[in-house]
Amino acid sequence: MIAVEFALMIPIAVLILVSEFTLGEAITISRKVAITGRTLTDLVARRASVSTADLTTILNASTQVIAPFSTANLTIILAELTTDGNSNTTITWNEPFNTTKLVNGSTFVLPTGMAQVNTSLIYAYVRYDYTPPFGAKMIPVVPIRYTFYINPRITSSVPRVN
Repeated sequence: MIAVEFALMIPIAVLILVSEFTLGEAITISRKVAITGRTLTDLVARRASVSTADLTTILNASTQVIAPFSTANLTIILAELTTDGNSNTTITWNEPFNTTKLVNGSTFVLPTGMAQVNTSLIYAYVRYDYTPPFGAKMIPVVPIRYTFYINPRITSSVPRVN
Protein backbone atom coordinates (compact mmCIF):
# COMPACT_ATOMS: atom_id res chain seq x y z
CA MET A 1 0.00 0.00 0.00
CA ILE A 2 2.75 2.44 0.93
CA ALA A 3 4.65 1.54 -2.24
CA VAL A 4 1.60 2.37 -4.37
CA GLU A 5 1.14 5.74 -2.64
CA PHE A 6 4.83 6.46 -3.05
CA ALA A 7 4.68 5.55 -6.74
CA LEU A 8 1.72 7.91 -7.21
CA MET A 9 3.39 10.78 -5.34
CA ILE A 10 6.81 10.67 -7.05
CA PRO A 11 5.66 12.10 -10.43
CA ILE A 12 3.77 14.89 -8.66
CA ALA A 13 6.77 15.72 -6.47
CA VAL A 14 9.09 15.76 -9.48
CA LEU A 15 6.67 18.00 -11.40
CA ILE A 16 6.51 20.44 -8.47
CA LEU A 17 10.31 20.47 -8.17
CA VAL A 18 10.83 21.09 -11.91
CA SER A 19 8.15 23.81 -11.94
CA GLU A 20 9.73 25.53 -8.95
CA PHE A 21 13.16 25.48 -10.61
CA THR A 22 11.78 26.83 -13.90
CA LEU A 23 9.80 29.60 -12.21
CA GLY A 24 12.79 30.55 -10.06
CA GLU A 25 15.04 30.79 -13.11
CA ALA A 26 12.46 32.92 -14.97
CA ILE A 27 12.18 35.29 -11.99
CA THR A 28 15.98 35.58 -11.82
CA ILE A 29 16.16 36.39 -15.53
CA SER A 30 13.38 38.96 -15.14
CA ARG A 31 15.36 40.65 -12.39
CA LYS A 32 18.54 40.60 -14.50
CA VAL A 33 16.67 42.09 -17.49
CA ALA A 34 15.40 44.97 -15.30
CA ILE A 35 18.85 45.61 -13.84
CA THR A 36 20.33 45.60 -17.35
CA GLY A 37 17.86 48.26 -18.53
CA ARG A 38 18.49 50.47 -15.52
CA THR A 39 22.27 50.09 -15.73
CA LEU A 40 22.51 50.90 -19.44
CA THR A 41 20.32 54.00 -19.27
CA ASP A 42 22.16 55.21 -16.17
CA LEU A 43 25.56 54.79 -17.84
CA VAL A 44 24.42 56.91 -20.79
CA ALA A 45 22.54 59.50 -18.71
CA ARG A 46 25.71 60.28 -16.72
CA ARG A 47 27.59 61.41 -19.83
CA ALA A 48 27.70 64.79 -21.58
CA SER A 49 27.90 63.01 -24.97
CA VAL A 50 28.38 59.51 -26.36
CA SER A 51 30.24 58.10 -29.32
CA THR A 52 29.57 54.89 -31.22
CA ALA A 53 32.52 53.32 -29.39
CA ASP A 54 31.05 54.41 -26.03
CA LEU A 55 27.68 52.88 -26.89
CA THR A 56 29.30 49.64 -28.04
CA THR A 57 31.22 49.42 -24.76
CA ILE A 58 28.11 50.18 -22.71
CA LEU A 59 26.02 47.61 -24.59
CA ASN A 60 28.77 45.01 -24.26
CA ALA A 61 28.67 45.61 -20.50
CA SER A 62 25.22 44.04 -20.58
CA THR A 63 26.92 40.66 -20.92
CA GLN A 64 28.32 41.14 -17.42
CA VAL A 65 25.00 42.26 -15.98
CA ILE A 66 22.95 39.44 -17.51
CA ALA A 67 25.55 36.77 -16.58
CA PRO A 68 25.43 33.82 -16.05
CA PHE A 69 22.69 33.76 -18.70
CA SER A 70 23.55 33.76 -22.41
CA THR A 71 23.33 36.97 -24.43
CA ALA A 72 22.25 34.94 -27.47
CA ASN A 73 18.64 35.36 -26.28
CA LEU A 74 19.13 39.03 -25.31
CA THR A 75 18.10 42.01 -27.46
CA ILE A 76 18.53 45.64 -26.49
CA ILE A 77 17.71 49.01 -27.98
CA LEU A 78 19.43 51.97 -26.32
CA ALA A 79 18.29 55.38 -27.56
CA GLU A 80 17.75 59.05 -26.88
CA LEU A 81 14.21 60.33 -27.37
CA THR A 82 13.50 64.03 -27.82
CA THR A 83 10.15 65.74 -27.35
CA ASP A 84 9.78 69.05 -29.20
CA GLY A 85 7.67 72.10 -28.34
CA ASN A 86 4.60 70.51 -29.96
CA SER A 87 4.85 67.37 -27.78
CA ASN A 88 6.05 65.25 -30.71
CA THR A 89 8.61 62.66 -29.60
CA THR A 90 11.20 61.36 -32.03
CA ILE A 91 14.21 59.07 -31.89
CA THR A 92 17.35 61.22 -31.85
CA TRP A 93 19.84 58.34 -31.98
CA ASN A 94 19.77 54.65 -31.14
CA GLU A 95 22.10 51.69 -30.87
CA PRO A 96 20.95 48.06 -31.05
CA PHE A 97 22.35 44.89 -29.49
CA ASN A 98 21.40 41.58 -31.21
CA THR A 99 18.57 43.29 -33.10
CA THR A 100 17.93 45.81 -35.88
CA LYS A 101 18.38 49.53 -35.48
CA LEU A 102 15.39 51.87 -35.15
CA VAL A 103 14.97 54.69 -37.65
CA ASN A 104 16.42 57.93 -36.32
CA GLY A 105 13.98 60.82 -36.65
CA SER A 106 10.95 58.55 -36.58
CA THR A 107 8.04 59.17 -34.23
CA PHE A 108 8.10 57.41 -30.86
CA VAL A 109 5.05 57.03 -28.64
CA LEU A 110 5.85 57.56 -24.96
CA PRO A 111 3.62 56.28 -22.16
CA THR A 112 0.93 58.71 -21.07
CA GLY A 113 2.34 61.58 -19.01
CA MET A 114 6.01 60.94 -19.94
CA ALA A 115 6.33 63.52 -22.73
CA GLN A 116 7.55 66.87 -21.45
CA VAL A 117 8.04 69.57 -24.08
CA ASN A 118 11.61 70.39 -25.12
CA THR A 119 13.19 67.54 -23.16
CA SER A 120 15.16 64.40 -23.88
CA LEU A 121 15.01 60.96 -22.32
CA ILE A 122 17.43 58.07 -22.44
CA TYR A 123 15.50 54.92 -23.33
CA ALA A 124 16.33 51.23 -23.04
CA TYR A 125 14.26 48.32 -24.25
CA VAL A 126 15.60 44.97 -23.07
CA ARG A 127 14.13 41.63 -24.08
CA TYR A 128 15.23 38.15 -23.12
CA ASP A 129 13.62 35.16 -24.83
CA TYR A 130 13.48 32.58 -22.06
CA THR A 131 13.36 28.94 -23.03
CA PRO A 132 12.51 26.76 -20.02
CA PRO A 133 15.14 24.06 -19.47
CA PHE A 134 12.45 21.42 -18.90
CA GLY A 135 9.48 20.89 -21.15
CA ALA A 136 10.91 23.15 -23.85
CA LYS A 137 8.81 21.42 -26.48
CA MET A 138 5.62 21.84 -24.46
CA ILE A 139 6.23 25.39 -23.19
CA PRO A 140 6.89 28.07 -25.82
CA VAL A 141 9.63 30.68 -25.53
CA VAL A 142 8.62 33.28 -22.95
CA PRO A 143 9.67 36.86 -23.81
CA ILE A 144 10.74 38.76 -20.70
CA ARG A 145 10.70 42.50 -21.45
CA TYR A 146 11.72 45.65 -19.63
CA THR A 147 11.49 49.28 -20.74
CA PHE A 148 13.24 52.08 -18.87
CA TYR A 149 13.37 55.86 -19.33
CA ILE A 150 15.69 58.26 -17.51
CA ASN A 151 16.49 61.95 -17.82
CA PRO A 152 20.04 62.97 -18.75
CA ARG A 153 21.90 64.03 -15.61
CA ILE A 154 24.64 66.42 -16.72
CA THR A 155 23.07 68.15 -19.73
CA SER A 156 19.58 68.49 -21.15
CA SER A 157 20.44 65.89 -23.81
CA VAL A 158 23.21 63.38 -24.54
CA PRO A 159 24.28 64.05 -28.13
CA ARG A 160 25.93 61.31 -30.15
CA VAL A 161 29.33 62.33 -31.48
CA ASN A 162 31.64 60.32 -33.68
